[in-house]
Amino acid sequence: MNESTNINKLGNYSFILGIALILFLAFMLFFTSVLLLCGIPITGISLWLSLALGLLSMWGMTRSFFPARTVAAFLSTLAGLALVLGISLYVSAHTYDLSWDGQTYHQEAIILLKDGWNPVYEQLEAPTDAELAKLQGRELLTVFELWINHYSKGPWLLDSLLYKVTDQIEVSKIFNFILLFASFFLSAAAMLTAFPAKPKRAVILSLLLACNPVVVTQLITFYIDGQLASLILCICALGYLLYKRYHPWTLAGLCSALILLGEVKFTALVYAVLLGCGLLLLFFLYDSEGRWKSLLAAFTASLLICVALVGYNPYVTNTLTKGHPFYPLAGENAVDIMKTNSPYDFLDKNRFEKFFVSLFATTANVGNDGESQLKWPFSVTPYEITAFISPDVRVAGFGPMFGGAVLLGCLVIFGLLLQKRRAYRPVFLVMAILLFTVLINPESWWARYVPQLWIIPVLIAVMGLESGKAWIQNGSRLLLCALIANAFLVGFGHFIGQSYSHLLLKQQLQAMKQSTQPVLVDFRHFNANRVRLQEEGIPFVETKIDEKQAKGLSSSRTLYIIP
Repeated sequence: MNESTNINKLGNYSFILGIALILFLAFMLFFTSVLLLCGIPITGISLWLSLALGLLSMWGMTRSFFPARTVAAFLSTLAGLALVLGISLYVSAHTYDLSWDGQTYHQEAIILLKDGWNPVYEQLEAPTDAELAKLQGRELLTVFELWINHYSKGPWLLDSLLYKVTDQIEVSKIFNFILLFASFFLSAAAMLTAFPAKPKRAVILSLLLACNPVVVTQLITFYIDGQLASLILCICALGYLLYKRYHPWTLAGLCSALILLGEVKFTALVYAVLLGCGLLLLFFLYDSEGRWKSLLAAFTASLLICVALVGYNPYVTNTLTKGHPFYPLAGENAVDIMKTNSPYDFLDKNRFEKFFVSLFATTANVGNDGESQLKWPFSVTPYEITAFISPDVRVAGFGPMFGGAVLLGCLVIFGLLLQKRRAYRPVFLVMAILLFTVLINPESWWARYVPQLWIIPVLIAVMGLESGKAWIQNGSRLLLCALIANAFLVGFGHFIGQSYSHLLLKQQLQAMKQSTQPVLVDFRHFNANRVRLQEEGIPFVETKIDEKQAKGLSSSRTLYIIP
C-alpha cells in the first residue's frame, strides 16, 4: 500500500470522526429542543437516542468511504471515538469551572434546566419583597433571570442533558473538548485533502488552528465562546471539503455545524448567516457545476430549523414578547453590558480604533477602571502571561505575540498580492469573509467575541508556504513560529494559573469535609457553588456572613466559615 493511499485513509478517518462528533451534538440539541416544545423537560432519552443515531451515522459514513473493509474501519473509528470521549470525560470530571460567569448564570441555567425548567413555556420572575423576606439571609436561586430567560440556550441544553444523566455538573464541560477535537479532525481532513504530500505539516497546522487561545482558556469552563470558535473552524473546513468533494455526509455535517453555531449566542447566529452566505458566494463564483442552488436550499432549511424549531426559545419567544430576537442586548429597553467591561479609554473610540489598539496593546484584563497601553510588537512581560488565568482576557486577548504575528501576516500578504496568482483569489475571499464577520461586531476588540480572527493569519501562512518565493516562504515560517509560540505562552499561563486555583479550592473543600459541624456559607450570587458543595458531600447552612469574619472560596465571591 503506497503512502498516498495511507494519507487518503487518514483523511477519511479524520473526516468521519469529526462529522460523527458534530452530528452527535446536533442530534442531542434537536431532540432536546423538540421535546421542550412538546412540553417535556430535559430527559436522558435524548442522549441515548442521539448516541444511537450518531453511531448509525458513523457506520453509514464508514460504508461510504471504506466500502472494501467497512467493519475493520468502523471498529478503528469507534476506538478513536472512545478515546476522544474518554479523554474529554476524564478531564471534565476532574476539573472545576472557576470562571465568574460560569459559576453564576451559566451553571444556574444548566441547573434549572436539569431540574425541569422549560424556558419555552415558563419565564423566571424577579422575586417580590415578600419572597425576599422569607429567604432570611439565604441567596436567591438566581439573580440573573433576565439573561437566563432571553439568551441563546444551545450549549446549556447540551450541558443540562449530560448533567441529567450523570448527576455531576462538571462533566458537562465535555462539549468544549468534543468541539475542539471535531475542529481538529475536520481541519486535518481539509489540510490532508489540500496537501496530501505533506501530512506532518497538515497535522501541525490543524493543531494550531484548533488550539485557538479563546478555546484553550475556556476549555474547563462553561463559557461558550470557545465553542463558537471551534464551530466556525469546523464550518470553514467543511466548506472546503464540500467544494472539493460534494458529498451528502459533508453537507449534513456542514448544516449541522451551522445550526449548532446559531444556537451558541446571538452574535453566533449572525456569524452563521454570514458564513452561509459567504459559502454560497464562493460556490457561485468558483463551482462550475452550479451546485450553489442545492446549497442554498440546504442552508435555508438549516436556518429555519435553527431559528423556528431548535431556537424557538429565545429567537421566536423574544420577538413575540419583547419585539426583538436579540433582546435584552438589542431592541427596546436594551441593556448596555459593554460600558463596565470596556477599558476607560475605549469609551470614546470607534470599533476600528478599539480593534487596532487591542491588537497591539499589552495583554490585560481591564474594565472601565483601567486603560489599554500600546507596546512594541513581540515584547512579552510576565504579567501578560499570568493574565491568561482568566477565560475572557479583554485587551490583546489573542496573546502577547499576536500583534507581531499580524504584522508578519501583513508582510506575507503584500508579497502574495505582488504575485497576482489567480489561485489565491478564493483564499483571499475566504479571509475577507472571515474579517467581515469580525469587523461587523462593534466590540471586535474583545477576542472572545471574534475568535475566528485566529484563523486568518494561519491561512496567510499556508498560502505563503506555497508561494514559491523564498522570502515569502521564510516570512510564513516566521509567522507560524510566532503563532505557535504565542499559543504556547497563552496555554502555559492558563495552565499554571488554573493549577494554583484548583489546588487552593481542593484544600478548602478538604478542610470543609473535615469539619464536624455544617459549614456556614454565603454564596453571594455564586449559586453554582451550592451544587459543588452538595456533590462533595459537605453539609452547609446558608446565612449572611461578614467579610471580616470569613474566608473566600477560591475564584468566587462565596464566603464561608468552618465552625
